[in-house]
Amino acid sequence: MRKLYLVRHGQTLFNLRGKTQGWCDSPLTDLGIEQAKITRRFFEENNIRIDEVYSSTSERAIDTANIITDLPINPRKRLKEWNFGKMEGEPEDLQKVPRLPGQMTHGDFFVPFGGESDKQAYERFAKEIDDIISATLASNILVVAHGGVLWLYYLSKAEERKTEDSKYFGNCCILEFNIDDNNDVSFCRIYNPDIKL
Repeated sequence: MRKLYLVRHGQTLFNLRGKTQGWCDSPLTDLGIEQAKITRRFFEENNIRIDEVYSSTSERAIDTANIITDLPINPRKRLKEWNFGKMEGEPEDLQKVPRLPGQMTHGDFFVPFGGESDKQAYERFAKEIDDIISATLASNILVVAHGGVLWLYYLSKAEERKTEDSKYFGNCCILEFNIDDNNDVSFCRIYNPDIKL
C-alpha cells in the first residue's frame, strides 16, 4: 500500500509572535529548523524512504522540506495555507469567534475580509493532493504544507476523530495516510513531536 505523509512546516517568526499567517510568510525560527531536523530523523529512524516531495510555494514550507529531505522539491501553489485576507499578519486572537456546537473550522469567517471559506481552502488543497497522487506511482509521498489546510484535509478523512480534543497539530506534525489501489486516501495516524527547546 502506498503512503502519503503530510507535514506541517516548522515554527516561524509569526507562529512565535502569535500572528495570523496564511498566504503571507515569515522565516523559520531556530526551533522551527530543529523541528524539521527531528522530523527528518523520524523518517530515517523508522526506515521510511520518501520517494517524492511536494511543498507549498511558501518559503517556510519549502525550507522545512529542504531540511527533511535531500530530494528535489516540487512546489505547488494549491498547497498554500488558507487565505486569511485582511486578517493576514494580524494577532491570532482576532480569529477567536464563537462557534456553533460541533463546528470544527472557521467556516466563512475570513470571506468578508477577502479570504477563503473553509470549503474553498479545502477544495483547492484536496484537488492538488488528488492530482499529485494520480500523477505518480511513488510509494511514499511527502507533502509539506500548513496547519489550517492540513486540519481541513484531516477532518475530511478522519470522520470518527472529529472532536474538539483531537490531537493538536503542532509544527512539524506528521499525518500518515494510506493510498489504496483506487487512489483513495484514508487517515492512518498522527505523529506530533511537539518539540520545545
